[in-house]
Amino acid sequence: MDRVPLPDYLRRPIASLDNAENKKVREILKEFNLNTVCDGARCPNKCECYSNLTATFLILGKTCTRNCAFCNIEQCVPDLPDEHEPKNVALAVKKMGLNYVVITSVTRDDLDDYGANHFCKTVFQIRKLAPNVKIEILTPDFCGSYESLLNIIKYKPDVFNHNVETVERLYPSARQMADYKTSLGVLEFIKENSNDIITKTGLMVGLGETLDELHQTFADIKKAKVDILTVGQYIAPSKKHLRVEKYYTLNEFETLENMARKVGIKYTIFAPLARSSYRAAETYTKVIVDK
Repeated sequence: MDRVPLPDYLRRPIASLDNAENKKVREILKEFNLNTVCDGARCPNKCECYSNLTATFLILGKTCTRNCAFCNIEQCVPDLPDEHEPKNVALAVKKMGLNYVVITSVTRDDLDDYGANHFCKTVFQIRKLAPNVKIEILTPDFCGSYESLLNIIKYKPDVFNHNVETVERLYPSARQMADYKTSLGVLEFIKENSNDIITKTGLMVGLGETLDELHQTFADIKKAKVDILTVGQYIAPSKKHLRVEKYYTLNEFETLENMARKVGIKYTIFAPLARSSYRAAETYTKVIVDK
């Protein structure tokens, strides 16, 4: 079956090295030997974010121990974590003059704590070198380890983000090494054990899900007491990845957002190019103001 062509409203320019801000971000990343999910996952918003002197840092290496069929991150046996990375991230955050930072990682099922302590060290170093910066972490599921999650809670990130990614039925094809209920359980555990941490999750649409399945997923996310939900269009990184079954229109995104609001999710970002860290600082501010 032929693939559905990419609609014009989903096309974005490739980030230009000629842009001064873009160049500065790349120089800082190179100086501190850091990776970003913007590059690794071929994010369509990279041009916009780099031009605004920001980026989503990717820690724990560039290779992942899982094989999600939608993801562009390389999948193989990773190197040991870089012990200097937490401080280098903090130095880069300070040099970039960020007020809000998002830290994510590859999945590290090969590590005893699944990489949780590396997140903690990174949060600690940022708080030490740039104490006024708000910190959002976008984590893997840590295999549902309560010990790892309790360790994260001790370091009090401002926002804890873990993506459910898709509806439960599609996990075997999209997230073969993950579990829907485990992802929801991670979000619920954080909120139950530290109500002051804002929780957040994200979904992709266009993988073949139905409206009823999305409604159920929204209800499950609300039941887990998640504060913020982002929903964006899945775009296949290559022909080797999971194919796009549907491109949602702008009106359909508005319909989905209304559906999520009706089940009680108050803070939402639904847009074709919305990704986990898209307008993260703006949404965080809305939650804090309401509190």
